[in-house]
Amino acid sequence: MKRYRAVRLGDPVLFWLVVGLALFGIAMIFSAGMVDVPGTRAEGTWKQQLMWFSLAMPILYMILKVRIGWLEWGAQPAYALGLVLLMAALVFGSGGTTGASTKSWIRIGPVGLQPSEMAKIATVLMLARVLGEWREPPKTLWQLWKPIGVVALPMGLVMLQPDLGSALAFAAILVWSLYWAGTPLATIFFLVSPLLSLFLSISAWVWGVYIVLLLAMLFYRNAFLSEKVSIFVANAVAGAVALPLWNV
Repeated sequence: MKRYRAVRLGDPVLFWLVVGLALFGIAMIFSAGMVDVPGTRAEGTWKQQLMWFSLAMPILYMILKVRIGWLEWGAQPAYALGLVLLMAALVFGSGGTTGASTKSWIRIGPVGLQPSEMAKIATVLMLARVLGEWREPPKTLWQLWKPIGVVALPMGLVMLQPDLGSALAFAAILVWSLYWAGTPLATIFFLVSPLLSLFLSISAWVWGVYIVLLLAMLFYRNAFLSEKVSIFVANAVAGAVALPLWNV
């Protein structure tokens, strides 16, 4: 009797989360096309997205066959190329689906390229290389300077386009990469706490309760005083600039 080997899908949880999110995105595009004005761009777009998803699945299987050493070797060149393309977009780029005033696309004749999408993959590879050097989980935020720097460079270039949606995607890449690398949840929370402060400061009393709870957590956190002060100052500044920032 012939025996068949099971198809390896990498981390099963991560694989099915990605597949589920992709299908959910296609469903949302389909929903938008149903309520949009007939003849506009959203109508029928879900078919194109479904086609690309169907093509991506067999390509994914081939990518999973690539040796880890090759990905590690190619991480730095891919990351450098991604940064170069993002800088080129700022000089030669034009608007695309993100708006006419942005510089997020590089067009050569009929062919269009969005460097931020390539930069996301390159950033993931570079983060994997950097985080793979860890021998133990980080105990302080200062130990996260290297992965933060890896993400900050492309994220800053995307912000200059400006493309806030894609820039926030880089922030999500950082957070989830740190999580999968074994970073303690408390450390991740304090890292993203200024962003929480930015949103919660829309309501003065909610932000006040949040700051009190944050101070209590910082008091009991086993960390250097400089780190605690930096976290509090970052949250205070985020709360102070929130109102004028949202107004613009």
